[in-house]
Amino acid sequence: MHEMPSLSALKGATVTVSNSGTYPEPGAASVQVLFSDGSSLRADYWRVVKGDKPDLSSFDHAQKYGLPEPVDAFTQLELELRGKCVTEALLDARTGDLVFNFEDDLEFRIFNFSGYEVWVIHFPNGTVEYSPYAK
Repeated sequence: MHEMPSLSALKGATVTVSNSGTYPEPGAASVQVLFSDGSSLRADYWRVVKGDKPDLSSFDHAQKYGLPEPVDAFTQLELELRGKCVTEALLDARTGDLVFNFEDDLEFRIFNFSGYEVWVIHFPNGTVEYSPYAK
């Protein structure tokens, strides 16, 4: 994992999460993440790891899995991250994944599955970073 200077500035920030509206079908939950410092992230594919175990992912959205109601990944992600501070923000330079560690042993990982833009982050100073393998 590598520290990206602009990412490391997110340490201590809190977040709010919303539906980016990009992919409305089941199993797709593109999110808009707003950081308390004014940064914003749009990400198509993500996962939450809680206590060293996978907990929720963008692929779970609108899936029923035998539950009474389909999974609302946006609401669950917002509830997981609400009020928690970012303790570390890193880039996996090999894969292009972003990793945000939060209080309470919570990790929010943004996946880069392709050579195209699957995440973009805007910082208050005007800097914009795209998934590093974007063509």
